[in-house]
Formats: sequence, C-alpha cells, structure tokens
Amino acid sequence: MAAYLPNPAVDDQPYQASAKFRCGAMDRLIDISLPKIAKGRDAMKDLTDLMRIAQNRYAEIHNCELNTR
Repeated sequence: MAAYLPNPAVDDQPYQASAKFRCGAMDRLIDISLPKIAKGRDAMKDLTDLMRIAQNRYAEIHNCELNTR
C-alpha cells in the first residue's frame, strides 16, 4: 500500500508505504515514510519501487525466499 496523507497536524511525513510479506516462514512488515518528494516525481511509483527494493534487500540480508501476498 502506498498513500499520500496530507494532514500535517497528524504526521509530518505524508508520503507513506507499507508492505506485508513472507520471508521464509515468517510474516514481515516494512513501513517507509517520507516528508516530501522532489517536484516532478511520481510519488506513488517511487514509493512502490523503493518498497520493492527494501523487500528484496531484506530477503537478501536475512537469506530467505521472498513471498509477497
């Protein structure tokens, strides 16, 4: 899930992405939050791509097979 939540009273990092996935037999959750995105960038695409990199890197570091749901 990737979202833009523009309520500065609640959170100063409105660009957020979360992913639940399995690493071997364990359920894992990664959250990414950013305060801003450079002008002209596609925030949702960038967050989705960054999340994919984070999941793959997690699986590599922890030597497990990545299974997304």
